[in-house]
Amino acid sequence: MERHAMLKGAGDDLRRVRRFVRGVSDPGSWARETAVQALKAGLAAVLAWIVAADLLSLPQPYLAPWVAFAVVRPTVYWSVLTGMRQVGAVVLGVAAASLAVWLMPGKELALAVCVPVAFLVSQWHRLDDQGLYVPFTALFLVAVDSVNGPSVLFRLLETGLGAAIGMGVNLLVAPPLRVRAVGARVRRDGGATAQLLRDMASGLRGERDGSGADSWSAHALRLDGRSVETRSAMRRARDGLRLNLRRPAYRDAVDRFAAVFDLNWRLAQAVRTLADVLDDGDRDAMSDRSFDPDFNEECAAALDAAADAYERRLDELLPDGGGDGADGLDRDWSERLDALEHRADRAGADRAVAEAQAALMVAVRRLFQELSR
Repeated sequence: MERHAMLKGAGDDLRRVRRFVRGVSDPGSWARETAVQALKAGLAAVLAWIVAADLLSLPQPYLAPWVAFAVVRPTVYWSVLTGMRQVGAVVLGVAAASLAVWLMPGKELALAVCVPVAFLVSQWHRLDDQGLYVPFTALFLVAVDSVNGPSVLFRLLETGLGAAIGMGVNLLVAPPLRVRAVGARVRRDGGATAQLLRDMASGLRGERDGSGADSWSAHALRLDGRSVETRSAMRRARDGLRLNLRRPAYRDAVDRFAAVFDLNWRLAQAVRTLADVLDDGDRDAMSDRSFDPDFNEECAAALDAAADAYERRLDELLPDGGGDGADGLDRDWSERLDALEHRADRAGADRAVAEAQAALMVAVRRLFQELSR
């Protein structure tokens, strides 16, 4: 059993590697951006070493390439923050080591004092993920007896040099952006929501075999999960524009993607409500197929119309879109709702079915209202 799990895990890892290798050829993909960042990190480390070792002739300038490598982050803004935090962490580590050596007689006692103090300082939230370098710097300086004037100055100079080179490389050499990847995400999320609407329409017409299939609510819940991931990607894309030299060329695209994300989010919530109504397990003998067949057909037609209108909106909002069907949206959904309400009024004396149809009507109306905003 364990061997099978290990083989399955290895197979999954190989598939991820293949997907990454294929993605490197796709401009704007996460794989391409990551590969470029890896090359830039190597470039920054080499430049930092050349400047520190060859031009400035610093002794053992190991910190310069390390800091330069660490500062090349997924966004320019993040690089600047990381560089400032890295420098701050090293300064605090040097201070902790210097005080410990000055106060304590012997390396062992100095380590016993500086490491706990440096560890506590590393938890300062301003340092974020660079806090680790406070105890690292303090421990290293004490351990190799480098706590003296020249050595300390060299370490600080290397740190500042590495941070400056890392930030400069990230700013000037293909400044990182995650904009195109976000565009693909919002397009995919919108398409998945439109497809779910069409699937529910097919279900209302009785064209879907429900045996072993997930509920509509489960499908809608997965759309919610996608929206959360896309929100994070959207935030990274906006951060990627901060201090980025390519900002003017991509700002409008990010604004459009944000508008599409907002539409997707609102539609996903409306579709989830609709799915919950259709899946309501408390309605004994009132599944979607127990509705009046004509009502089912009218409701299915309304959901198909909503999917069509949704896809038109996506085409209009996305930079590569060219949709022009918004003018007929209000008229189309108004006619669909009128037909559906007319059919719902014929529910007859069956109060339970009438209430279920009314709940479905409210969910469909909310769906179209979100589309028309």
